[in-house]
Amino acid sequence: MAAKAVLFDLGNTLWHIPEPPPIDTIRQETMRRIGWLLRTWDVELKGDLRFLGRDIRLGLGAAMSHAYAGDLREPDPVALAQRVAAEKGLELTRAQADELWRTWNLEGAFFGRRLFDDAIETLNTLRARGYRVGCVTNRPFSGPAFQAEVEALGLTEHFEVMSISADLGYMKPHPQIFRHALDGLGIAPDDAVMVGDSLRADVAGAQALGMTAVWRRHNAIDEEIDDGIVPDFEINHLRELLELAPLRDGA
Repeated sequence: MAAKAVLFDLGNTLWHIPEPPPIDTIRQETMRRIGWLLRTWDVELKGDLRFLGRDIRLGLGAAMSHAYAGDLREPDPVALAQRVAAEKGLELTRAQADELWRTWNLEGAFFGRRLFDDAIETLNTLRARGYRVGCVTNRPFSGPAFQAEVEALGLTEHFEVMSISADLGYMKPHPQIFRHALDGLGIAPDDAVMVGDSLRADVAGAQALGMTAVWRRHNAIDEEIDDGIVPDFEINHLRELLELAPLRDGA
């Protein structure tokens, strides 16, 4: 049966970071930005506060891992930033903690994020064949800055719906984040194809709802091979989607 819509993950599916900056460069830029923000509050970046950026990163990583292994509820990063700051003697309002969180986030352009070479060509062809296109992605950061990144990469015009875990409060493979995208397009699960690089989050999550799942291999050492998760299709490059049976003949 031909599909009617294609949903895409983002990281390592449509875009990637081929040459990330050195860790020292990331650390220095994070401290520079946080230092600038603290000075606007008449606070100096010294003592334990010098490790504010590091501990936000470590705390977020632990919270995301815990959620992914547990109830799949997206952690509250603003509350986390507020707690980390308080542990270092810096009491912040919720609005200040939100500003700290957004300052801590280094944008994709800093990391050298870029689309895969065949991403736009593949999206254009799918839309020309009549398929509707959306995005389902796990990420703790959303809002205007993230939307601006998506637009700068030329993706906004392709997505009829964007389901982002930071906005919805649920992480893939939770069914709610997939349902949000399906409801936004007004289609049933068996009319949709999900494309992503994670066997558990993208493939198993989509299949649990009855969607066709395409595993976009990206890493040389593939994850979760032993979990018994079997994708409906596997691809190494996005353009290979155009030759798959559900997407070959048009919606």
